[in-house]
Amino acid sequence: MKISILGTGLMGAALTEGLINASHDVIVYNRTIAKTEPLSALGAKVAATPVEAITASDATIIMLSDGVALREMLLNDVTRVLLKGKKILNGSTTTYSEIVEIACAVAEYGGDLAEMTIMVSPDPLRNKQGRFMIGCKTIDESYWTEILLSIGESVNRLGDVGEASKAEAPMIFASIFIPVTVAYAAAVAAKMNMPQELSERYINMAIPTAEYVLPNMLARDYSKCMATVDSYASAVTTAIKTAESVGVPTKILKDIQDLFRSAAERGFAQKDGSSIFEVLFEPNANDK
Repeated sequence: MKISILGTGLMGAALTEGLINASHDVIVYNRTIAKTEPLSALGAKVAATPVEAITASDATIIMLSDGVALREMLLNDVTRVLLKGKKILNGSTTTYSEIVEIACAVAEYGGDLAEMTIMVSPDPLRNKQGRFMIGCKTIDESYWTEILLSIGESVNRLGDVGEASKAEAPMIFASIFIPVTVAYAAAVAAKMNMPQELSERYINMAIPTAEYVLPNMLARDYSKCMATVDSYASAVTTAIKTAESVGVPTKILKDIQDLFRSAAERGFAQKDGSSIFEVLFEPNANDK
C-alpha cells in the first residue's frame, strides 16, 4: 500500500520507519526538507508538497504539532479541493472540538478523516510494537486497523472521530506535569548539594516515571530525545484549550508553557523536554 506521512518529527519519522519495515511504499513530506533525508535513505519517496504526497498515496497519515497546523495543511485553498475520496488519519495532537470540526470540513470536500493516538514512544513504533487508539467511522475501522497492525501490537477503536482525542486528553496533562515535577525535584536537590545517588533514589521512589527523564537531567545531556521542548509547548497549548473548554483553571498550565518557551529560547527547542531542568537550575532574570 502507498502511504503518505505528512510531518516527519520524532513520531512521524518513527512511524515512517515502521511502515517501511512493514514493506509499505512510503511517501514523506516535511516543511523542512532536511528532516526527510534520513528517511529517503531508508527507501521513502520525498514529496515536494502536501498535495503531491496526498495525491500519490492510498492513505495519508498526518503527524503535525497541533490542530492549527492540521487545519492549515488540509483546508487551505489548494489542498482541500483534492480531498475527495481520500482517506486521512490524523496523528497530530488536537482537542475534541478541533478534530470534530476539521473532520466535518474534510467530509464536505468528499474526504474521510479519522484520528489516532499513539500509545508508545518512537523506538517501539519503529520495531512493529505500536499500540494505538483510533476514532473513526465503523465502516473504516478495518481499513485503519489493518494498516496500523502492520506496525503494531494492538489497535482499539474507541468510537467516532473525537473519541480518541477525548481519551488522549488526560494523558496529555500527565505527560506535561511529569517532566516539570521531576525537573523541580532534581533542580532543588542539585542546588542543595544532595549527593546524586541519593537524589536519584528518592526522586525515583516518589515519581515512578522519573526514570524516563531524570537521567538526562542528572547528566545534563538532552540529546537522547523522546519528545522535544517544542512538542511539549504545543501539547501545553492543547491542554490549555481543553482546560478552558471544561472550565478548569489554566494559570499553572500557562506558567508551564513559559517554562518550555524559556528552554526553547536557550536553544533547547529540538532537544528533549527534560532540558527544562536548565531553566530551573540556572534561571535568569526573565525566568523568575
